[in-house]
Amino acid sequence: MQRNSFIFYRSFFEATKPLTQDQKADLFNAICVYSLDQELTQLDPICEAMFSLIKPQLDANYNKFKAGKKSAQIKQKGNRKATEKQQTTNRPLTNVNVNDNVNVNDNVKESIYIKFNHLQITNKQFNKLIELGHKKNEIDDILESIKNYKKNKNYTSLYITAKNWLKNDKLKALENEKHRVSSFNTNRTFGVSL
Repeated sequence: MQRNSFIFYRSFFEATKPLTQDQKADLFNAICVYSLDQELTQLDPICEAMFSLIKPQLDANYNKFKAGKKSAQIKQKGNRKATEKQQTTNRPLTNVNVNDNVNVNDNVKESIYIKFNHLQITNKQFNKLIELGHKKNEIDDILESIKNYKKNKNYTSLYITAKNWLKNDKLKALENEKHRVSSFNTNRTFGVSL
């Protein structure tokens, strides 16, 4: 797996200050070749010692890169299946922003279920809503309503907003049911006049 970029830390630069220009060039070249192509190069003993201290960080970054590539491929396959499923139900595609770029930072981002404007909900948060007893179609309808709500700029968390809207919908449904039942007058008599 070939990379197009890698992280070069300040500590690498600071450690090379006592080296000569030729040694620095050789060490920087070795770091680049190893980070981008996973190939080791021959170095003098001093540069070899420095490289051996830097190599574990390069390996850790490469492992994150590989994991990110696999995650992006899995996410892409999952989104392709979701797209096919949504097209068969004639619903507009709501899963957006598939990121093929790999983030090699230390923080791994969760997979996004839906994202629009400045709001997003992760698959983990979506599953929490399912665990709270909400059905997938109810959640999708609420998310679509929030997306189309003009004042959604005022919200900071799509998960909390969806959770509150779903709760309010259930309360309104219960209230309507109580009202319907209580409006039925049991004292009414039905009779037949002859």
